[in-house]
Amino acid sequence: MLLTRRMERAGLKPLGFVATDYVVSVWSLRPAQDIDALFDQDMLGDDLEDWMAESSLLKRTFRNVAVIAGLIERNHPGMERKSGRQVTINSDLIYDVLRQHEPDHILLRATRQDAARGLTDIRRVSDMLARVKGRITHRVLDRVSPLAVPILLTIGREPVYGSRADDLLEAAEQELVNEALGG
Repeated sequence: MLLTRRMERAGLKPLGFVATDYVVSVWSLRPAQDIDALFDQDMLGDDLEDWMAESSLLKRTFRNVAVIAGLIERNHPGMERKSGRQVTINSDLIYDVLRQHEPDHILLRATRQDAARGLTDIRRVSDMLARVKGRITHRVLDRVSPLAVPILLTIGREPVYGSRADDLLEAAEQELVNEALGG
């Protein structure tokens, strides 16, 4: 996710990705030129924070933090238990207000820490990025590598949403216009 976000900012227009224990594959409308820059360790700073802020992961984690902190109660003595949806609406509203008006609130900080721990082991990712720095070899092949076949079979399962659909339609439109005009 962080890699596709970085590719998006670089204007590469990623379309989707597949990640396994052995491979990370991302396809895009424009080819990547500086692979080392895409895997720079700084992606764990602002990129991670921005992605987490936009994802539903933080809201879900905030809900748990808010319940534990006593900010939101699932039930009151003698009253009917709140539904999951009621708790979600209340916690989402509080989360949005805190993010907008008090972004450094202690519950938001706890949420970010819990989400970073629950999402992935940031330390391991950081160590891996340090190990591969300057050691990534990027080769353009004239045919599909046999090792790539399993990944190619899963293409399309994880799309990256954004403006690429419009870009694809625009390119197809231009092709049709060129073909119609004989150019």
